[in-house]
Amino acid sequence: MRGNDDEMLAAARAALREDPYGLVIEDLRTGGLMNVALEAAASGHLVVGGFSAHTATGAIDRIIDLYAPEFRRQVQLALADSLRGVIVQVLLRKAGGGRVAARELLLNTPAVSSAIAEGKTSQLPMAIEGGRRYGMMPLNDALVGLVQSGTVEAREAYRQTTDRGGLLAALQRHGVDTSFVEKLA
Repeated sequence: MRGNDDEMLAAARAALREDPYGLVIEDLRTGGLMNVALEAAASGHLVVGGFSAHTATGAIDRIIDLYAPEFRRQVQLALADSLRGVIVQVLLRKAGGGRVAARELLLNTPAVSSAIAEGKTSQLPMAIEGGRRYGMMPLNDALVGLVQSGTVEAREAYRQTTDRGGLLAALQRHGVDTSFVEKLA
């Protein structure tokens, strides 16, 4: 769906009246549109929504911030119950030209659900780190993999991460030269 806020809200509501299997909303930018998405998810519909966020934690925070403080607790509980996952994608310049995606993956495990319900989204990065056995992946892991394979230069990965210190430490653990950072200073 595309259009202004009112058109998107009307289209989302109309689509749900058709009893679809799923609903795809390109840009979840208003509380009203998010309400429709949460209601659809709660009733068993697959909902795929998009918006700009640099991390999975940032995506969750952005959803919660769409609402006035008095409604945030309800939204946190709805997200904790209905959310299945968050995929954050960053496009990087490939070493040989073109672009490649690096992704962070957050899945709604009991630890993630609890952190969201309690409004402790600052704990989500640690939940992602601890959730590797469930298939979760921090963005820095994806970036390190792309650097190690030679697909992306370390400088490009550094430019795209939100956790530069963590990325540098991971690159160094894997024997990647990080002297380019000194040249940036």
